[in-house]
Amino acid sequence: MDFTGFLGNPGVKSALSDAFSAGRFPHALILQGEPGTGRRTLARLIAQALVCRRRGKAPCGECPACLRAKAGSHPDIRMVEGKGDSGSISVEQIQEMAADAQRMPDEADYSVYILVFGEYILDAPQNKLLKLLEEPPAGAVFLLVCRSARALLPTIRSRAQVFQLMPPSEEEAAQWLEASRDISPGEARRLASLCGGNLGLMQGELESGTAKEAMEAAAAMALALPGRGAHNLLCAAAPLLKDRALCRQALVRLGLIFRDACMLRCGGKTLLGGAPEAADKLADLPLKQLVRLPELAEEARQNLERNANTSLLVTQLCAGLREAIGRT
Repeated sequence: MDFTGFLGNPGVKSALSDAFSAGRFPHALILQGEPGTGRRTLARLIAQALVCRRRGKAPCGECPACLRAKAGSHPDIRMVEGKGDSGSISVEQIQEMAADAQRMPDEADYSVYILVFGEYILDAPQNKLLKLLEEPPAGAVFLLVCRSARALLPTIRSRAQVFQLMPPSEEEAAQWLEASRDISPGEARRLASLCGGNLGLMQGELESGTAKEAMEAAAAMALALPGRGAHNLLCAAAPLLKDRALCRQALVRLGLIFRDACMLRCGGKTLLGGAPEAADKLADLPLKQLVRLPELAEEARQNLERNANTSLLVTQLCAGLREAIGRT
């Protein structure tokens, strides 16, 4: 398979290429990863490869099927996305997809369904989806895109092959940004370092200009967390109160820093949060305490999406983080 446009993740690429070349492509895949790691990009490339008419180098990007796939108009590729603020896929959407999947593909050998799950994944639609995955129609391939496979029912996970997507190296990300945008090499490297190679965050920083401020606030909170008393942590979190968009970005960053600390504590070296000093300081804490921190940051981010009061949310988060590491 050709993965032009999807950076990094050599293990994922190799496994998908082998399955595709051997003609034993799974009927269901789960593409999990943080936003900005290329989940949708990879899903679209897989779908394009499955409908491509030139199997020697799929997707070729040139045949009529590839051109329609890239334009979003191929009749055998369907996107199912959650609606509303929650981004939840409904029972009705799954029912419509299940009915559609019973038909034979119009042009290709496969009918490909890309399901993009939002922050809230309800059980009822999953139960409907489970029945479809248990007895998949011939030629149907389901690509499930989500932040974490753990949000899906265990029975769903057991019937799909799970791939964890990670950002590319900072060097590769910087080269990509420099080539795709009118930006200097130095600025591209700065953004790649700031965003841990996450292409979505890098592009968001170019568009919004808040990623640096969010990174600084998250790093300051992580550094202040183990200290005595809660005052310094609350002061570090103060910038989050003024801007919900900044708060959202900072919470994502904070979760990544906490994840990095867990990784360091377990002897790992791959860091994504862009604040190695803060992660290293937290890594001195017991692992039993550390593993709770990413969950608290994610809970706070989800509550923010539910329009929780920012001031109350940040205050509760600081208190929860202190409690998790045994501080009062």
